[in-house]
Amino acid sequence: MFSSVRTPRVYEHIVRQVERAIFEGRLGTGDRLPPERELVRQFRASRVAVREALRTLEHRGLIEVRHGSSGGHFVRHVDAGLLRRDFTTLLRLARVSVAHLLEARLLIEPEIARLAAHRATDADLKALGTALDERVALAAGGGHPRPLDIGFHRLLAVAARNPVHAVLTDALMDLEAEVLGPRIELTAEDQAEVGAAHREILDAIAAREGERARAAMQGHIVDMRRLHRGVRDAAS
Repeated sequence: MFSSVRTPRVYEHIVRQVERAIFEGRLGTGDRLPPERELVRQFRASRVAVREALRTLEHRGLIEVRHGSSGGHFVRHVDAGLLRRDFTTLLRLARVSVAHLLEARLLIEPEIARLAAHRATDADLKALGTALDERVALAAGGGHPRPLDIGFHRLLAVAARNPVHAVLTDALMDLEAEVLGPRIELTAEDQAEVGAAHREILDAIAAREGERARAAMQGHIVDMRRLHRGVRDAAS
């Protein structure tokens, strides 16, 4: 029923102390940790234990190593990249299907669009508009606008001003680009429909009409699910 209790290793004690100092704000973003020699003295630990602790903290994304004359170990800036990478890996391991992806998007993205209508800055609106203009130009030249479509959804998540939404959207978009991208080819008519849907979403956000933005996004993802089913049925 019970298992033996393991005494934490020395390096784990060091990791916990440094983590606590970061989480409590005693070590701030960009702060440099003392040199290894000083850490050995302060923790009264071996150099091996200190180095193992530093490697662990780096792996967890809490510190980074900088090289050169002014290098050392520094508290890392806030970065969602590690979480996004791990989350995307979990989704891949779960063998997520396209249907799963679109179902998740239908749950998350309409709310993102509604929030963006209330929180987007002028810079956000400009970036979204530029993305749509670039899409039109690319499609007119015969290019494939899918990467720009994915970028549009990433920008929307940023405009919603919720880092959780941004991380989730980035992970879903990364995975969709991998899973859906190679498997679906939309017609010119379908591409035009996607472009029109994005324009409607942006218009609603620019007008600060949250419910309209939510409805436009919901309709867009439902249409994407229908388009995907049509392509899949045609190929079978």
